[in-house]
Amino acid sequence: MKRKRFALAAVVLLLLGGVWWWTGPRYALDGPPELHVSAGGEQTRVGFWDADWTSPTVTFNACGDAPTSPYVRSNQPVVYVQKGAETLTLSYPVAPSRVTVRFTPDSGGPGDVLYEGRGKRELSIPLPEDFKGIYEVSETWNAVPPATGSAQRGFLVVGEGASVGDSKLSEPPDLTVAAEDGTAVNARRGSYSWCVWLGGDEMESTIADAPHPLERSDLPALSAQPGERLKLQCSVPPDQVSVWAWSVQKGVDQEPVEVETWLGEEFSVPELEGATVFEVRGSWYLVGDTWCDVSYLFEIA
Repeated sequence: MKRKRFALAAVVLLLLGGVWWWTGPRYALDGPPELHVSAGGEQTRVGFWDADWTSPTVTFNACGDAPTSPYVRSNQPVVYVQKGAETLTLSYPVAPSRVTVRFTPDSGGPGDVLYEGRGKRELSIPLPEDFKGIYEVSETWNAVPPATGSAQRGFLVVGEGASVGDSKLSEPPDLTVAAEDGTAVNARRGSYSWCVWLGGDEMESTIADAPHPLERSDLPALSAQPGERLKLQCSVPPDQVSVWAWSVQKGVDQEPVEVETWLGEEFSVPELEGATVFEVRGSWYLVGDTWCDVSYLFEIA
């Protein structure tokens, strides 16, 4: 009799487990459970840009562009912070085993880890005082029977009614050129075209022309010797960089000579024929298929 009762109990438990599996985390077998984020207002669904997932129904690996890349900003989900809201709430149908939330502010200040620890179905995190910026969420699941995996997500947080554009990208950033001895100059901006995402389908474009590099009389001068490496420093690093040398002696009819660069951050001073104007050409891929191109100028005498 006891064996029959035990067997019956086991069958009932298996049936209940099957029902729980089918009606509970069953939908999580096809990928990481959904994430919804809110800050005092409506919830925003946040998908993943990177994931590893293994289950009886699917095994896959997804990899996309990091949310902090300027050119993917316009594709990020937006969470609007209602006036008076002090927390950011993350909601899951199935709690992750671990969650890490990182924040990169638009103001240009240092990033910060806002939360790192055990996951919950509803996780509330205090908003930073300067909350506008990109938030990254890393998650792992070890208890979604029989599925396991991880996900990386990103979203943008702004105040209710505020522009979603990054203030650092409202115009071309400044460029500083530093020598090995620590001296540095702020290069002058030459011709440029700049496109800014304002939110939704709204964009603002600016095109500015400047005189020929050898016709400028306001260029800062830097002292450097051939072979010395100069470092290029930008608040928002360009996606592409090239450096060109214009010999003052040869005049405006010459073709500039391209100088070799390393990782878009350094270049070596070539052999000079007297005073030389250097043109740094930077390109930013910020919005859709729009390229932002800027020319910067300085002189080595």
